[in-house]
Amino acid sequence: MSEEELVRACAEGNDGAAWDEFVSRFSHSIGLSIIRTAYQWGEIPQQVVDDLVQDTYFKLCSNKCRQLLEFAAQHPDAIPGYVKTIAVNVAHDYFKSLHSQKRGSGEVSQIREDMDHPKAAPNKRGGQEAIEREVLFKQIDDCLESCLEGPDRDRDRTIFWLYYQQGMTAKDIAALPAIGLSAKGVESVIVRVIRQLRERMVSMQIGSRSTQGEKGFLPAESY
Repeated sequence: MSEEELVRACAEGNDGAAWDEFVSRFSHSIGLSIIRTAYQWGEIPQQVVDDLVQDTYFKLCSNKCRQLLEFAAQHPDAIPGYVKTIAVNVAHDYFKSLHSQKRGSGEVSQIREDMDHPKAAPNKRGGQEAIEREVLFKQIDDCLESCLEGPDRDRDRTIFWLYYQQGMTAKDIAALPAIGLSAKGVESVIVRVIRQLRERMVSMQIGSRSTQGEKGFLPAESY
């Protein structure tokens, strides 16, 4: 059954088997999308992640899946991306509302801004360091995007950032249902991703030097 056919089966009747297949096919990507969004806000409480997964399904199937069905009919090849987008939006809406309530009650909340839009003042040493760190994160994430392949690329990239940016242990990451790996499996992913990342960055550096040489610039080692 294609994804478009699966969506239609879920929308047009009470086919329990179709919904089971839908959950089986998309639960992994929905969970990872929510986890990645949650750690952008600096929070990954497991109960909240589970609730947001359910909220995503509720939003997808509301009004007899009308919006999902309309999108599937027009863009059948983009259904997985649409489902991920809904999950990300559900998570962002939740955390925006949560932090808005905290500010309204006088609580102090510190929100980690999106990597692409750092707000720190550039004329302060701490602000400059924060900006440089965010730029580095963006460069690393771009490298990960280009060097990771296969059906588990989103999962592997999420594991990398949970480990290096959020400071979670392999055991903590493995405890997240959306990851679907043991602690040893998480450790193996981290080692493999680091190796691929290094290889990609070395390749980019060599390519940059080669291009500079072609344009008449001296390689860095030649000065």
